[in-house]
Amino acid sequence: MSTAPLPTRLDATQNEGAAHTNVDCEEYIAWKTWMSDQFGQYTNLDAAYFSAEVELRKAERARVLELGFGNGTFLGWARDMGAEVHGVEANPLLVMRAQEMFGTIHTHSRLDAPELDALRGAFSHIVAFDVLEHIEQRDYPGLFSRFTELLTPGGKCILRYPNGDSPFGRRIQNGDPTHVTAIGRDKLAYFARRAGLTVEVVRSPALPTSGVGWRRAAKRHVILAMRFCVEAFLGLAYYGRRIPLGENSTAVLIRPAASKAVPPPDYKH
Repeated sequence: MSTAPLPTRLDATQNEGAAHTNVDCEEYIAWKTWMSDQFGQYTNLDAAYFSAEVELRKAERARVLELGFGNGTFLGWARDMGAEVHGVEANPLLVMRAQEMFGTIHTHSRLDAPELDALRGAFSHIVAFDVLEHIEQRDYPGLFSRFTELLTPGGKCILRYPNGDSPFGRRIQNGDPTHVTAIGRDKLAYFARRAGLTVEVVRSPALPTSGVGWRRAAKRHVILAMRFCVEAFLGLAYYGRRIPLGENSTAVLIRPAASKAVPPPDYKH
C-alpha cells in the first residue's frame, strides 16, 4: 500500500509534493490510480497484511491515527476491526473523501489540528505507511515529539518507509518525485529516542502466510527462507549480524509509561 504525503511542517497545509516538485493534488491521485469509488476499501490481502503488521485485534478497544491515509485503505480496515479511527492527510481531495466516509471530526488536514490536541495521550496506535520519506528531515524532531504527545503510555507507532540501509531500497526511494528524505535504522532511532520513544524493533514489513491462499502462502515461505539466508550471509559478512535488506523497513516505536517528549532542537541540515 502507498499513501499520499503529509505536509513537510506541522503547520503546513499545502500538498508536500506540490511544494517540492510542482506535482498537484489531482495529478498525484491520478498517478497513484486512487479511484474515489474505491476509497476506504481493502482486499483480503490488505487485511492479512494490516493484521500482521499492526497487530490490531477486533476485540481490542483501540483509537488509531493514520498519517497520510491516501485512499483510506487502512482506515477502512481499522474501522471494520472496531477501532475508533482518525486520519491526517495533506491532499485536500482525499480529505474530502475521508470526511464523507468517516466524518469531519475524525479527518484532519493538519497534524496539529485542535481536535487532535484534545486527544493527546489517547491514541493506542499511530500508523504511517510510506510517509516519512515525503517529509523534510528538519521537521522530524517536531514530528516525532508529536507522536509522543498523541500516544497513550504503552501505545505503538508503526512506521513503514524505504529501507535506507539497503541498496534495494533505492528503487522505492527514487521512484516517487515527492520523496525527499532517506531513512536508515540509526537515523530513525536517533529521532525516536530524542522524542522519548523506545525503538521496539526495526524489521522487514510483514509478509503474512495465513489468510492469503495456499499457493501464495507456499511462495511466501520460500521467499522468506531465501531472504533470511541472503540477509544472514551478507549481514555477517559486512556488519557482523543479520540486517533486513528488503525494499522497505518497518519500525515499531513505543511510548514508555513515564516518557515525556523532549522539545525539538533547532535542527539544521
